[in-house]
Amino acid sequence: MKRRMSNQRLSALLFAVILACEVQAVDFTQDIEPIIQAHCIDCHGPDEQESLFRLDRLADMLSGGNSGEPAVVPGKPDESFLLKLIRHKETGKEMPPDESLSKGEIDLVEQWIADGATTPESYGPAKRKVDLSHWAFQPVKRSQASGIDKFVHDKLTDNDLTQSPAAERRVLIRRLYLVMLGIPPSPQQVETFVTDDSDDAWQTLVERVLASSHYGERWATYWLDLVRFGETHGYEMNRERPTAWQYRDWVIQSLNDDKPYNEFVRQQIAGDALGADVATGFLVAGPVDQVKGSDPKLRQAQRMNELDDMINTTGTAFLGLTTGCARCHNHKFDPISQRDYYSMQAVFAGVEHGDRSLPPSPETKQQIATLDAEIAELNDRLKKFMAEDESKLRPSVNAKQNEEVFEKRKARFIRFTIQKTTGGAGCIDELEVYAEGSNVALADCGAKATSSGDFVHPKHKLLHINDGRHGNDRSWIVDSAKGGWVQIELAAPAIIDRVVWGRDRDGHFADRLPIDYHIESAVEAGQWELLASSADRTAYSGSKPSEPEYQFAKFPDAEAVQGETWLKRLQTARDEKKELEGSTLVYAGTFSQPGPTHRLYRGERDAKREQVAPNAIEVFTSLNLSSDAPERDRRLALANWVASKDNPLTARVIVNRLWQFHFGTGIVDTPSDFGLNGTPPSDPELLDWMASELMAHDWSLKHIHRLILNSDTWRQSNRPNADAVRVDATSRLLWRFPPRRLEAEAIRDSILAVTGVLDLKNAGGLGFSPFEVEMENVRHYHAKKTFGPADWRRMIYMTKVRQEREQVFGAFDCPDASMVVPKRSRSTTPLQALNLLNSEFVMQQAELFARRLEKESDTRPEQIIRAWQLCFQRDPTDEELADSEAFIQQEGIQQFTRAMLNANEFVFIP
Repeated sequence: MKRRMSNQRLSALLFAVILACEVQAVDFTQDIEPIIQAHCIDCHGPDEQESLFRLDRLADMLSGGNSGEPAVVPGKPDESFLLKLIRHKETGKEMPPDESLSKGEIDLVEQWIADGATTPESYGPAKRKVDLSHWAFQPVKRSQASGIDKFVHDKLTDNDLTQSPAAERRVLIRRLYLVMLGIPPSPQQVETFVTDDSDDAWQTLVERVLASSHYGERWATYWLDLVRFGETHGYEMNRERPTAWQYRDWVIQSLNDDKPYNEFVRQQIAGDALGADVATGFLVAGPVDQVKGSDPKLRQAQRMNELDDMINTTGTAFLGLTTGCARCHNHKFDPISQRDYYSMQAVFAGVEHGDRSLPPSPETKQQIATLDAEIAELNDRLKKFMAEDESKLRPSVNAKQNEEVFEKRKARFIRFTIQKTTGGAGCIDELEVYAEGSNVALADCGAKATSSGDFVHPKHKLLHINDGRHGNDRSWIVDSAKGGWVQIELAAPAIIDRVVWGRDRDGHFADRLPIDYHIESAVEAGQWELLASSADRTAYSGSKPSEPEYQFAKFPDAEAVQGETWLKRLQTARDEKKELEGSTLVYAGTFSQPGPTHRLYRGERDAKREQVAPNAIEVFTSLNLSSDAPERDRRLALANWVASKDNPLTARVIVNRLWQFHFGTGIVDTPSDFGLNGTPPSDPELLDWMASELMAHDWSLKHIHRLILNSDTWRQSNRPNADAVRVDATSRLLWRFPPRRLEAEAIRDSILAVTGVLDLKNAGGLGFSPFEVEMENVRHYHAKKTFGPADWRRMIYMTKVRQEREQVFGAFDCPDASMVVPKRSRSTTPLQALNLLNSEFVMQQAELFARRLEKESDTRPEQIIRAWQLCFQRDPTDEELADSEAFIQQEGIQQFTRAMLNANEFVFIP
């Protein structure tokens, strides 16, 4: 019989258990705080916070400060970065740096975290309240004051300054044309305005200028600087982007149409979802390294850099925030966490550099349909012709392009199975499926590609099989030499009648060509029906990539000639079709569904932390997207937030840019940094008033231009005033209009305008190049030595080559498009003077100018007066006229025109 335990012994045992538990419990104040005070608080406390990390605030402990790594995860010691540091598991980040904590101290910290990491109330809340009191993060507030002049006048009064009187009319029209159009007005336009005595003469002139197509050409230059637009890839090879010009033309047209700025923004981020496919050229306007490393880690680093370029440009151009700073750690100044950065990376993770097919215009679509009908008829003729041969087989496959035509049928799935090739694993550069003349297999149409397995290589990817691009560099290879299959699932069932495929549509490679294959379709997965196969083709005998294997030698001469004629026309029709299809390509990026995105500790590709969902900057908004949200939805959601009236930054940033381009300096003189590290606005109320005006008037940029151009502030004289200079030497307060030198493009265009050869009709399209190009694998650019009418278009249409500057005008602070340029520098160098005085281009233009003067005026005084009117929009004084006559008599008229083109008055905005 068991004896019962006495009440006294039971009580003693329970007391011992409770006492043991109390001994094991960790008290923060008694056990943890002394460790922090002894070893950590000097560098991570109230007086100093290395890496922006504090251990006297619970919120900082949980967030981890600048690293973005949660230092303490309550209940999860293994996920707590603080433990890794004090255990010396992070090389170069060992804490404390001068000595190690004892094992007992480390065990106490571990146990404290495991128990929930509680702290006293004095350590504050678990989540730090983000300070959004910075002026740029506050909602836009409309002041009761109205009009630009009122704001400027009040600032001048506060500084005991007054505005300058109005500039004379000849100065005003010259200023207006140079600022708004980038070319001077003609003498006739000047005289018309000067003699117009109507009350609204100025307003009428402003409207005429804003309606000019040259307005978009002028102001697009500023935007292309902001978005690092170039027409070569940069880096070592620096090869050309032949279709990138379409984005430049889209920007020009959008500005001319006064497209609402919020829509202008949205389309550049998600134009493929908004009927503006060209606009996404913004995303891939920057440089890209074409030489992909063989090391997967190097390729991953290159990809990270591509995405960083998209994130940073989006942040600086639209938001005026340096979001790229958060790639490796939480932003040191602005409320942008490292998690925010990788959430934005998830938005752009499906964007790749490259050309994309545009939907063809109705006219182009009709032309393609006509050619398709002709190609089908010729193929049918040739098939019947060849059927007279006893073999009755179709021509053998060729590496360039093969068409499989069959009776119309409904299909949702199309599978191409490779059984044998000319050597190596099978390769296809594009698999096209046609329904009513349109390729419905494109990823852009919602079609999805799958396969039995993919050969992994930068040039050969599954996403290439239906990206609309051809050639070996954009092909797919099956993962096994024994064969395999690739399959397209259409976005919706379609009535199909043709499949087109090739090994290398560019005609360079014939290896890996499928020669034993079959193609099947299904409405429901797995219910396959044969569409076509190699069984009815002549055996492949090694034809060249671009040559179908039709053999006519065995036919009588007349029949052979007929067959050759049909074949030649078939090849011509195919070439015409390819050219039409190629005309719809634009360098605007390709899109595919991305995989998961992880935050990377210190930006290191191998240091993956938690997965993040696509999102914007958390303190401003949430896009409410899941981690597997469709790629297009990600960009569209971000675009909608950026362009929202609730966004405190977007409207402020763009009106500040407009102000900068009008007056030389913005209200905020760090135009792409409105964060805490930027400079505060010189007049915050004026900035907000203009931002509210923009949003209230349908985001019209031309409305802001009107407000500025019609103000007394913009129309005042540029003459200096000694008293005002002592108070405000840089004219920042606008007591006068600040004169400044023209940009390179406007100088060059103005020269061509006054010499009479500027081609204003040849606008848009493929640009002209200032270089002779060595077409090696690595491009080499050499400055042109001779110039003709093809080079006399506006400089906006000059092909923008990265890492190279146009020989003459590149010296005038032209950026090379490798990085975002919100504000060009204004240097003064000897090279500028030498280029403008002695270059072959300017010497040629001086000669053309002299010819124009002699053609348009009979006498020397008339020629001089005409030159002054063309260059400076005024007549020469008596002294200037006499000096000019004496100079021409001594040096000749060509030296006179050369001097006129080099005058300060010619290259300055008055």
